[in-house]
This record gives sequence, C-alpha cells and structure tokens, in this order.
Amino acid sequence: MGEADETQFGFWWFRPKSLQWLSNFIPFMSILSANALLQGAIVNGLVSVSISSIEKRFKLTSTQSGIFAATYDVFVTVMLIPLALYATKVNKVKCIGIGMMIVGIGSILVIIPEYTAGAYSVGEARKDVCVTGGPDKMCAEDSSNSFTAHRELLLLLLSQAFVGIGASPLFTYGITCLDEFDSHKRTGRNLALYMIASTVGPALAFVGCGFMLRVWGDWRTSPADMGIDSSADPRFIGMWWIGFVVCGFVALFTAFPLVMFPKKLKDNKKHIEDTGMRKANDVHRTDASLDKDFSDHKYEFFKIILMLLKNKTCMCVILMQTIEAMLMNGYITFIPKLLETLLGFSAGNASLITGGVVVPVGICASYIGGRISKVFENRFKPSMYFVMTFGLLAAGCSSCLLLRCESLNVFEVNVPVKELPKFGATETCSENCHCDAFFNPVCSEESQLTFLSPCHAGCVDSPNIKFGASNWTNCGCSKNTIVKKGYCDASCQKQIYQFIAMFIGLSFCIFVGAPVLQSASLRVVNPKHRDHFTCFGWLWMRILGSIPGAIVFGYIIDVNCMYWQKDCVSQKCQYYNASNLGWAFFYFTIAVKLAGGALLFLAAYFYQETDRPSGKESCRTLDTDASESVKMSYEKNLPTGLSPQT
Repeated sequence: MGEADETQFGFWWFRPKSLQWLSNFIPFMSILSANALLQGAIVNGLVSVSISSIEKRFKLTSTQSGIFAATYDVFVTVMLIPLALYATKVNKVKCIGIGMMIVGIGSILVIIPEYTAGAYSVGEARKDVCVTGGPDKMCAEDSSNSFTAHRELLLLLLSQAFVGIGASPLFTYGITCLDEFDSHKRTGRNLALYMIASTVGPALAFVGCGFMLRVWGDWRTSPADMGIDSSADPRFIGMWWIGFVVCGFVALFTAFPLVMFPKKLKDNKKHIEDTGMRKANDVHRTDASLDKDFSDHKYEFFKIILMLLKNKTCMCVILMQTIEAMLMNGYITFIPKLLETLLGFSAGNASLITGGVVVPVGICASYIGGRISKVFENRFKPSMYFVMTFGLLAAGCSSCLLLRCESLNVFEVNVPVKELPKFGATETCSENCHCDAFFNPVCSEESQLTFLSPCHAGCVDSPNIKFGASNWTNCGCSKNTIVKKGYCDASCQKQIYQFIAMFIGLSFCIFVGAPVLQSASLRVVNPKHRDHFTCFGWLWMRILGSIPGAIVFGYIIDVNCMYWQKDCVSQKCQYYNASNLGWAFFYFTIAVKLAGGALLFLAAYFYQETDRPSGKESCRTLDTDASESVKMSYEKNLPTGLSPQT
C-alpha cells in the first residue's frame, strides 16, 4: 500500500473522493458501535432468549444446549492467540470488518438446521391433570426421538463457531483502535460509548425476539393442524430463528464499511494525515518495566507475553478483570432466575426487571465513567482507587441478594403428605393421580398451599380445560375454592422496592468503573504492546473467568435445589431454597469484590511510571518531535527531483 493509501477510505482502486470524509474518527466510531450493538444482540440477547425454543425444536438435552452456548466462548478463546501474534502486522480495522462478516454468516447459518430438520412434529397433548386410569405414556414416545438431532446440533455448533471466530477482533482490536485513533484523553469517553452500544444490543434482542417467539415458527405447518390453539401450549414453537437471520444480514451490511477503512485516520481539525502524530500531545503513563521495544527481536511475541507475565501491575489488573468476568458472566446468565426465586417474579417479569434496570443504568453509568476518566486524564493510580472504591460500594449493594419474599408452603417440597390435614385436605387427595414430575405450580386459595401441578392438587380433567388454563374447580385437595395457576401470593411488596433500589445501585457501581479501568489500564503498557495486552487479558478472562463463571454459578444454584423436574432424558430444578441461595450469591459476590479491590490496590502499589521529561523541557521535546514528523511527511510528498529549502 502506498503512502497516499494509508489514510484513504476504500479498497484497491476504488477510493472515490466523495467518500474520504469517512476516513475520520467520528464515522469510524459510529460504524464500530453499530457492529458492537449487533454482536451484543446476537451473542448476549438472541442466544439467551432462544435457547429453550432451540431445545424444543431439535429435541436437545440441556447438556447439548449448554454445549451450543459455550461453543462461542471456546472459539473466541482459540482466536485470541493469533490475534495477539499478528496485531502489529495487519490492518486491524479490516480484520474487524472481515470478522463481523463472518459473524453475519454464522448468524444466518442457524436457518440451515431449521430447514434440514424438516417439518416440526409434536407429541400428544397433555393437560397435566389427575388421571386415575394409569400413568402418562408420552415420555416413552418422546424418549425414542431424543437423540436424533445430531446433524442439526453440529450445524448449530458450526454457526456458533463462526460467530465466535468473527467476533473476537471486535472487542480486542476494537478497543485498541478506539485508543489509537483518537486522543488518549478521550479514550474513556469513547470506550463508554462503545460499551453503551454493547449494552443496548441485548436489550433490543430481548424485545424483538420476545415478540417473534409468539409467532408460529415453522412455515411448512400450521398450529391449527396440530391442535395447538395458542402460544401457551407447551408444544408451540415460535419464530426463534428470525432474529438471527435479520441480525446476520444487517451485520454483513454494517461490516462492509469497516473493510474499507485505512490503517490510519485523518484528523479534520489539525489536517494531519498521520493519526499517530496526534499522540505527541497526549499523556503517556507506561509502567517503567513495560516500556520496552521488541520490534526487532526474533521472538517478539513470546518476549512481550513473558514481560507481561513478570509485571506485577499488569497481572494484578488482568487477574482483577478475570474474577470480575467470572462474576459478571454468572450474573448475566442467572440473575433472572435469581429474581424468580427470591421475589417470586415470573420469567417474563424477571427479564423485564433485569433489562429495565441494567440497560438504562448501564448507559448512564458508562457515560459518567467515561467523563470521569477524562477528568483523571488516565492517571493510573487515581483511576485504580476510583474503581476500587466503587467495587467496595458494589459489595455493599450486593446485600440486596439477602432480600426475599416470605417462604411459601409447597406440597411435597417443604410440606410432607402427613401435614396435609393442617391445610384442610386429606392425605390421599391426589394419591391415585399418577402425577409425574412435570412442574406447573398452582395455588389453593382456601389453604394458601402451593401444589407442584394441577395433578398434585387432585384436579381432574374436564372439557373446558385447555392449555394455559388459569383456574381449576374440581380439585380433590381444595374442594371448596378455586385452584389458580401460579404460586400463592407472598408478602414481599416492600422487599421488591428495596431490592430494585439496591439493584440499581449495584448496577451503577459495576458499570461506572468499567471505562475508567479499561482506559487507564491501556496506559500501563507501551503503545506498541497494547494489542498484545488486550488479547492476553481477554485470554485469561475467557479461560479462567467467563467460561467457569457460569459453571460456578450453576453449581451454587443446583446445590440449593429443593425440587427437580425429571423427564426421560434430563432433569431441571424448579424450586430453590431462596434463603440459602441468596446468602450463597452474596458471599460469592463479597469475596470477588474484596479480592478485586485488593488486586487493584496492589496494582497501584506496584505501578512505577516511566521517567519522562517534565515542564518546559517536555513541551520543547514534544514540539520538536511533532515538527520533525511534519517535516518528514512534507519531504515524502515532494515531487521527484525537488529538495526542501534549508
């Protein structure tokens, strides 16, 4: 590539003058943020919302669907090493663009298993009521087909592999490009805007996909032909795939401009072509032991990694981000379930509360964090103390996990059969109903006793009972009143308001420190090594943070299960010990926040800024360097045969 091409927007011979205004930071920031929004929507939104529909459509077990979700993290981790190895040898913006094209292709690929699986078939309908003639036979029929979707599973894994491979440059090279293409003093603000886009993406996916899951998803059949009268029927399959396809095509569109960006951007304000020259007036705060140049060394990559491993400040920051990634990934995965358990929200309301709090608070806090980063001028020690302070405040706000509704009385969970007479029912009211472990809780208004299902309450079948029914009248364990769908009411209105207020504080404390930490930590290493530092940090965060985080949280939840719903091929917990679960999450959060605060304190303690010229000497040095750079650029652009005047 020639000198003139280094700042020109386009590719090969196509570099029209009418598009050169795009070779500036604001257009780049806007397009990069749009791609971050789409990546967040696909990975953190659509996968989470659609996972249960994918299980139902392709008859996957929970283990198989877990493998589907984890494939993304695995392939991101695999890509981090080559990204770090070739960071200084490639056009990073083009890599992001090509990667997002791969994300788009991977997202679109989910339509292939939907097509190859053939028409959606359903089993016999169930109303989950008392049947005295014998046990339900549907389980045996379903079990014969439970492992027939290996081809579709492999195609789904291929889709996630593409998304993981393609998304990896976005949050590694993307962060360093934001730092390189604009003043370091504005890095915090730029990172905040980037994080806001990543936060909005999943929220839009939740809303859009939540609506499309109410629309019949198989174009080859109709629900009426299968006897399915509404989306409340457990056999109903929504249009889970449409969000992936739409986001995939949009990603292909938004990724294309990134492929046309040059390695360096123009600066409209100063009319300086070399973007790197803007750094002459920026603040450099490289740690003394990391201010090294291995560009001419044969084993440059390994030297840089070894240098990072030996540096205490660097490793303290990476370890802090790793345990935070473990905590955050666990919260992202399980906070709706936690709200259901502690405060009795429905799944839909739990997701609504989570999104309604996290998205606006995350946007505001990220923006404020970006402004604070600018005030600190990326000074490392004040930034670390700021993040540490809000981390400790977050630990205090995590006491919201100790708030919960009053414990419910649940038959066959914490109310044994022999205690039924205390609630006005006989011990044999549902003895011959042949109830399985299907979970569909109902409440007897007479006794305020919750039953695991209408069957467990002794409710018999009648012609007017359909899927999604809300009331049952002929129930052996509650003869005098109506049995209503859902848990019995628990007194916790006050706790709900307290929880939401403290959860807002917790979310704010978490988000406000993110841009400050990210911006300041980039100052620790030499500018030439920031890509390696970012990729190396993400490698730790994925292997030791994000991937095991969900596993640890899942284990904490499972050990506090009080009732397992079992079927032919798997089991799922449906009722938890809310008190123990809240305390377990609280202890884990406190431990992570205290450990993170200690690591940040140590990072600041071990940090030693590189000795640089100061005062007027510094100004003269910077002015001289800038003048020399302008002079060299001028000489390069002189016509052949001419020399500059002396």
